[in-house]
Amino acid sequence: MHQSTYTDQLDNFTDEVLLEQFRQGNTAAFEVLYKRFWGVLYLQAYRILIHEEDAQDIVQEVFTALWTKAADIELSGALAAYLYVATRNRVLNMLASKRTYRHHLSSLKQSLSAADNNSLQYITEKEIAARMEREIRALPAKMREVFELSRKSALTHKEIAQQLQLSQETVKKQISNAIRTLRHKMAHFSFFC
Repeated sequence: MHQSTYTDQLDNFTDEVLLEQFRQGNTAAFEVLYKRFWGVLYLQAYRILIHEEDAQDIVQEVFTALWTKAADIELSGALAAYLYVATRNRVLNMLASKRTYRHHLSSLKQSLSAADNNSLQYITEKEIAARMEREIRALPAKMREVFELSRKSALTHKEIAQQLQLSQETVKKQISNAIRTLRHKMAHFSFFC
């Protein structure tokens, strides 16, 4: 049977039948689901994030998870609802991660701003950023890795825990310790706000 004719036939199947077909190894069924939902999931993510690349990344993550975990997915309702909720949750995680990053950056700026301004008059932001990078590199290896995944890669505590095979509590503690260490090491610097 010609591929486009076969794909056309799959277009007539329900989402749940397509998922079952994919679970049985039919990748064409996955392609139909992808085409069916990509646009609406992207719009859902974009409406909240107002950032094209982030919205595309979110939708790609949802479909990657569907591809890798299809056999384990137990639907209690429609596949569409599952995909919408998965997209919404990933958007919320991304927003929380960005908020946490901004909160820590703001907190760090506040503590640095409280430092003695007399000795800070001639230090440029570039020097401060370079010093901060040196201090981050000086962190213990695991703490630095966790901190950089959180701050530079904007991963959630859960994502970091999974990637490094740590508990979420350990990740949270490592980030907290890194921030405390950096505040202490950078106490005599300040940002010019």
